[in-house]
Amino acid sequence: MAPRAPRKNAYATNHDNFIQQFTQRENEKRRINKPKPRSAKERAALREKLKDLQFLLPDHADGTKINIAGILKKWKVYCHAAELGDWKETIKKLSRPVAQDFLDHLCERWNITSWSTSWIYWRQFKQLFTSVTGQFFDRNDNNEVRKWHDTVLVTRWGLRPPNVDGKPVLGTDDLLALQTFNIAYDDTIFPSERHRVQLLGCYLLLAFTGARPGEIVDNEKKKPKDGSWQDIYGRKTIETEDSDDGNKDLDEADRLLEEMLFQETEYRGRPKALCYEDIFLSIVRHPETGKDVPTMSIKFIHHKGEDRRPKPTIFLFTGTRRLMFCIVTIIISLAISDQAFDAPSLKSVADVFKIRNRGPEQCQQLRWKEKWLKRPIFRGFEGSAVSPEKALPYDKLNDDMQRQTLDAGFEQAFGPRAFRRGAANKANGRASDAVRDQMMRHDPKWATFNSAYINEKVQFHLERVVADEPTEDCLIDLFTHMSMTRDPRASQNMVPAEVLRKLPPDPEIAQLEDRRDQLKKGRYRIQGTEHEDQIRELTKKIRTKRTQREKNLRKQYRQYYFYNRPTWEIERQLAGES
Repeated sequence: MAPRAPRKNAYATNHDNFIQQFTQRENEKRRINKPKPRSAKERAALREKLKDLQFLLPDHADGTKINIAGILKKWKVYCHAAELGDWKETIKKLSRPVAQDFLDHLCERWNITSWSTSWIYWRQFKQLFTSVTGQFFDRNDNNEVRKWHDTVLVTRWGLRPPNVDGKPVLGTDDLLALQTFNIAYDDTIFPSERHRVQLLGCYLLLAFTGARPGEIVDNEKKKPKDGSWQDIYGRKTIETEDSDDGNKDLDEADRLLEEMLFQETEYRGRPKALCYEDIFLSIVRHPETGKDVPTMSIKFIHHKGEDRRPKPTIFLFTGTRRLMFCIVTIIISLAISDQAFDAPSLKSVADVFKIRNRGPEQCQQLRWKEKWLKRPIFRGFEGSAVSPEKALPYDKLNDDMQRQTLDAGFEQAFGPRAFRRGAANKANGRASDAVRDQMMRHDPKWATFNSAYINEKVQFHLERVVADEPTEDCLIDLFTHMSMTRDPRASQNMVPAEVLRKLPPDPEIAQLEDRRDQLKKGRYRIQGTEHEDQIRELTKKIRTKRTQREKNLRKQYRQYYFYNRPTWEIERQLAGES
């Protein structure tokens, strides 16, 4: 048989780059050091030490640990107020009456309005109890605490049921109104206009995927700085029995056990947000038309419960007919701005759309530069410059979205989480239940959609069906979304100047100002004076109360406006006014 001729390689100029990558990865593998195998004697000593180990702290998710540290802070406040002594000794000797009194203290000290919030605090406290003592809270005592909470505390503190006001469900018209306002009418000054494009991308991804905001931007909680975290998680063990037998092998086992318990978890070296390595851009030949079209797939990995049950979900995007809804174009624009494409010739969005599939290929993949793979695509700012590695904080996204929804004329402010319910209700009925639950990352056996996500406004014209008449589906669709009561004339701060002039002063603020004036004694500079600390504290309180009053004034006037505007309009029409 004649020897086969080698295939012609059009990319032979890249061999040096491959050799460099290959040798680099070989060197990295050589540097990986596995632990030294233990002898039978060492393992016997280790087993003896494990017998003395009473309890290991539960491997909770970071968010759960922060919640437990937060409830510890409240427990310390309670122990100090009730004069119970050291918090750790008190929780080790915890009795049912103390637990019931602590729950009452939570409702008294903190601003709790819903009974679901108070009960969540109690569940966190039980986790704290287990983390400190290594034991579960007694089931009978827990039932008594529940009855105490439901029959006494709910009534005493006027706690309302959760979700009594309903949850917003956003539809296509709501998304279009928000996108249009963000691009054309919002006159807010951002650190950079890139942030406006980032908001467009965040809104579209949240609406098109039903993802939680923490899968796209940085929503990690911060560890408390009061020492509560170190008090609980400073050590991974709670109790060990001392064993003073002078055995050298056991002393060595102590050291080995300490190394095992306190070894650090290796993370992926990237923030918990949507990064470039999660995005797969390509130019695909359409199987029917034969045209080359840009497509994109995104893998979402930072879903709820990822620490225990990783369940990545990949969504596909092919672009939309309306440019306002084209998330592919927005991602390409941000990548061009970052110069993140591995191909140096891709310098504009037009360059990307010029790419074609030539020869046998049906897909032309657009690769990222290696240094950009673990960087977030939606990033925060350092002054007026975009941060190279810091992900966009959830607080910034939430504040901007709530402000824009109010300025766009929606009756109520809603945040990024509202898109998730809208996506779930759009998929319901159009996709199978299995696909819907996959998109929402729901476990089918719990029927989470039907219990927590389904729109409380029934999306069916039952009246016409019972009356054997044609249904008005377009009206039903309008009724079930937020934009039905939208008024473009409304804004976030719409309090008239006349109301501000006639508004009486707050007596509490006036009293604090009088007290401050007495301490200042007519002096402008207070540095180095006798009452400097008191004056600064009073100034801080006055500023806080003014801010709270202004916020409440704006909120209540919007409610007053939206409630009375229909009546005002009816009176104007019947009076013959234009």
